[in-house]
Amino acid sequence: MTTAADLAFPRVGALVDLAERRSGSRMTAYGDVGRRIGATGSWVRKFLGRQPIRLDADTFLNIHAAYRAECDRLEAQAELEWARFRALGEGDDAMAYEADRSLDGPTGGRSSHGKEAAALVAPLVDQGAK
Repeated sequence: MTTAADLAFPRVGALVDLAERRSGSRMTAYGDVGRRIGATGSWVRKFLGRQPIRLDADTFLNIHAAYRAECDRLEAQAELEWARFRALGEGDDAMAYEADRSLDGPTGGRSSHGKEAAALVAPLVDQGAK
């Protein structure tokens, strides 16, 4: 049987891990997460240490809300990064297109060198097919 503590445990652990990465201190992370969920840093530390403590409904709902808010923030950040990446790629394509156009010559068309090469290659390809 799954309990509320079993559901909350990985979420609290993830919140503490993220807070630790931001602050650089595990103890500070316990306090930060505790404030977000309406508990103390000591309560968070005991909860993650699987010590027998009370998990009331309000705290469980606060854990769920804090975890959901963190997930939403990370998803928004990832979407922003993806949009920036796509924008960079569009700029690269435009630059490559402009570079191709500058090689076309003054008339905007390809030079006749490409047609000469095609005329030389075609008989060789036809020979391989025979």
